[in-house]
Amino acid sequence: MKQLTAGAGLLAVAWPVYWLWTGPGLSVAFFLVWLGYILAVDGIVLRRTGTSPLHRGLPSFLRLFAFSVPFWWLYEGLNKFTENWEYVVPHRPGPLGWALLFSLCFSTVLPALFETSELLASFAFFRTPWQGGRVFLSLGLLRATPVVGVLCLVAVAAWPRMTYPLIWVVLFLLLDPWNTLAGRPSLLSQLGRGRWEVLVTLSVAGLICGVFWEMWNAGSAIQWLYDVPGFNTSVHLFEMPLAGYLGYIPFIWSAYAAYHAVHGVLRLPPLPLGEPA
Repeated sequence: MKQLTAGAGLLAVAWPVYWLWTGPGLSVAFFLVWLGYILAVDGIVLRRTGTSPLHRGLPSFLRLFAFSVPFWWLYEGLNKFTENWEYVVPHRPGPLGWALLFSLCFSTVLPALFETSELLASFAFFRTPWQGGRVFLSLGLLRATPVVGVLCLVAVAAWPRMTYPLIWVVLFLLLDPWNTLAGRPSLLSQLGRGRWEVLVTLSVAGLICGVFWEMWNAGSAIQWLYDVPGFNTSVHLFEMPLAGYLGYIPFIWSAYAAYHAVHGVLRLPPLPLGEPA
């Protein structure tokens, strides 16, 4: 359980530094805050279940951090169209330094999401099968859904102020049907069997991470500023309009789909949420 102690200790040091420090290198403190969170949660998961992403192998665990970097940069690219968020960073370095520091920060996105998901899944409420209505999955539907994803991308490029929420579901629409057809774990295959527990677990984990992301940044000199058309004057929780947190739900669905799309190629750590159809 060394990672629990190390993570808690790192978080206890990095959190106040991230909120109080205003000098150069603040992005490193962000990374350390989230690394502390990830290690601490990993330790709790290991204690509760006897296994965890880190326990299943350090190399694959590190590859998850590496894959998280291009995964989030994709959303930075989509944000060039929607312009929903921007970062206000004191002592911002040059373009190369900025890219490297922010890549370091982006490396924590997927580990945080999936560690939180595994923690929730260690509780019977989330682990017990949730039997519900079955989603009818025809071959035509599975082939048509990625086309809808492509149309969503076109809509975002053409009318970003109206269609910006679609960026969070695009990867799910593109990749989850492909995973289903290939026999890999997918949300659609689980819903096709009337199994809803993984979707619920992921959705709650996405919301939890979203609250932590916004809370930790609200107290830092690094500011995330949002432009969410239709909700800018609505109730906020930290800097984010309350309605904006709903985006974290399809976002983690997309993360789950992307993870399983590349899992075998990149040899990422096994994710014990769902099983092949």
